[in-house]
Amino acid sequence: MKEFPVIIIKMKKKFTNLKKYSHVILVLVLFIFLSPAFSHAATVIDTDFNTSSWGVLNHGSYWTLQSTGGVGNTGAARLIYSVQGTADKALSLNVASLKSNEYYIDFDVKMQGTPSGGSSFVKLFGSIFEVNKNNMTLGYDAYGNVQKEVAYNMDTLCTARWDGSDAGPGCTTEHVVKSSAIDMRGGIWGHYKAWVKRADRGVSNGEVKVWWNGTLYAHVKNMNSNPIGSATTPGFESIEFGGYSHTTFTGNTWYLWIDNLKVSTDGSQISVPTQPPLGPPTTMPPTPIVGDAIAPAVPAGFSVQ
Repeated sequence: MKEFPVIIIKMKKKFTNLKKYSHVILVLVLFIFLSPAFSHAATVIDTDFNTSSWGVLNHGSYWTLQSTGGVGNTGAARLIYSVQGTADKALSLNVASLKSNEYYIDFDVKMQGTPSGGSSFVKLFGSIFEVNKNNMTLGYDAYGNVQKEVAYNMDTLCTARWDGSDAGPGCTTEHVVKSSAIDMRGGIWGHYKAWVKRADRGVSNGEVKVWWNGTLYAHVKNMNSNPIGSATTPGFESIEFGGYSHTTFTGNTWYLWIDNLKVSTDGSQISVPTQPPLGPPTTMPPTPIVGDAIAPAVPAGFSVQ
């Protein structure tokens, strides 16, 4: 019985020590979970379209799943452009819950037939509560039918082109890497990758990189792609593939094919090629350019796994 007080004293000392270091433990736990290794990086979609399900993608009626015709003659998603306009041409991905202003987008693409009227191609939408102000569009040019630029700020107020030029009132950027346009025509599969970082609100720190078949074709910095006056909702709301066809559409049916689609907030998940050493703006190997005209404004569509 005489030993009981000793045991109680020892237990009290242990509890005292726990209290003493509890704040240290709490700080360590917070540090671990807030460190980059525990960031909220997420792969939104990774699909080869080899099943009969669209999964988390929403699609218009002009999109269909094909069991053959994809890379290696496997399954793929196909959009038919047979009429001008926007209706039912979007393949859409809801990313609102991720609250991210930065996405890596990776897919195989093929243009079958003779493209006309262009395409929104890849469009990242800002807040659904406010029309257009902080969208970004990697459009397929409505006149030349090549991929040569990114539109941003009030949807299409500003344009930064892969050749190093800028268009729009007061729209200037830094072109770290520049090239000719990307020509996807010819019915042959190619590989398209993009990294899109929308600017912080009211700050010109937006950035875009685009690769074609493993070559870095464009690197644009200092974009005012989230202007003051835009909605405060954090992150893009959705990402859309295909979409709008301009009145320059000639009436001849053509097809946009997509396969092996990956979208992630983490670039390591889609194996983005390493950027070449930075230096003066670099001219990449040329690709044919057809009709280098300024495309008109593109008008402006779901649940994450």
